[in-house]
Amino acid sequence: MADTSKNSPLGTAPIDVNAFAKQFQTFLETMDHYATEASRDHIASELRSHLGTDPRSIEPVRQEYARWQWAEIDAALDSLADDQDLRGVIPAHDASGVSDLLTNHYSVYEIGAIERRAFPTGPESVRHVATNGLRLLWIGEKPVIVLALEVEDGPSDTHKIVVEVMCEDHELARETLAGIDQSVRTNSVIDGQVVSFLPGEFGSEAFSIEFHPRPHIEAQDVVLPKGRLEKIEATVLGISEKADRLRAAGQHLSRGVLLYGPPGTGKTLTIRYLLSQARDTTAILLQGEALSKIRAAASAARAIGRAIIVLEDADLVAEDRDFNEGERSVLFEILDVLDGLGDDADITFVLTTNRVDVLEEAIAMRPGRIDLAVEVPLPSTKLRRRLFSVYGHDFAFTEEGIAQAAKAAEGTSGSFAKEAVRRAVLLAIKAEEDPNDSHLLEAVAALTAEATQLREAMTSDEEWDE
Repeated sequence: MADTSKNSPLGTAPIDVNAFAKQFQTFLETMDHYATEASRDHIASELRSHLGTDPRSIEPVRQEYARWQWAEIDAALDSLADDQDLRGVIPAHDASGVSDLLTNHYSVYEIGAIERRAFPTGPESVRHVATNGLRLLWIGEKPVIVLALEVEDGPSDTHKIVVEVMCEDHELARETLAGIDQSVRTNSVIDGQVVSFLPGEFGSEAFSIEFHPRPHIEAQDVVLPKGRLEKIEATVLGISEKADRLRAAGQHLSRGVLLYGPPGTGKTLTIRYLLSQARDTTAILLQGEALSKIRAAASAARAIGRAIIVLEDADLVAEDRDFNEGERSVLFEILDVLDGLGDDADITFVLTTNRVDVLEEAIAMRPGRIDLAVEVPLPSTKLRRRLFSVYGHDFAFTEEGIAQAAKAAEGTSGSFAKEAVRRAVLLAIKAEEDPNDSHLLEAVAALTAEATQLREAMTSDEEWDE
């Protein structure tokens, strides 16, 4: 073994390096022990000082919420008391509750600064939420501690919000948590708004919300065959207007409406019109993968009491196996939710599809879920004239020009007229002229030619594949 003794620079007695290293390691471990104990005791002493008793002897009460509810949770907590001592838990993302802070085995948790993040409360508004808040407050003459954190929920990588209330008076703790929960449910940020539920990444069960301005569409802008818009409006909006009388008569309010027809015929525009007329009604929009969030949407709608839930392109979840949950497709989940709503829930489900044949079997197996099915077909020549008039009302197109455009656009959808007018305006700008009939007719001819070429190319590809 090598000699680990060395003479010191000052010529004093030799030093045993191994012994020194062991003593130094013992010193570091001792200091770490005392630092850990100090940090652990600091959090516990803070809570003990406020509660007037050992916090380890008190069991907190707990409630969990979806991440998108952060704004209303934060508002509910702020309203508990005017005078609150708000502290930050650092780091917040690892702790699952007060017990973790008190145990603090590895001294990872400390009291520090508040972390705030912006969460939407409307199309153009946000609330800066305290996402790691430990609140020390008084309710009446009794000290209370409230913790609100965002934590991961197991392997699904779903983030949830945990709210815990701690008080020596356990009944007061339960009442306080119940009050928080009531405030969250009755002051939902989506109440009266138009929102989309957006799915989480990589198959996560989590989702977020996106706010949209409420559309402003007039009835004359929706061009459907005679009587169909009125029938849809009577089911979606008329029942809400008679809600009190229907409840008094013991009649259910929830209903399902199916709009079906080729793409571009006005299904989405019809929905936008309904949302513009239901100004105080919450609207939840689900599309694509977000259709799997139907139960979350229904739960949020029930809490609010009055809502329209829109499920666009419902045929996709009927035929796409990627949306299947075991043996049950999302479509059957949707139909189950329609059937499971309480009789007094003023909730309308509006489904759209380009392929009603895909939905027919499922709907036939669950009769009574759809109260009204309305076809939104390709427009007739008369309706195409109305469409060109609606989209071209700001320009100097003549009635004769519109009639010629409508006739030339045989077999096209309502969205064709909108695009033709846009193309006519572009042609006029290029020619440095005001839009007129010649531009409109040229645009129609170009769009129909492009559509024909596309159909021929697709047919050719199919024959090649065969």
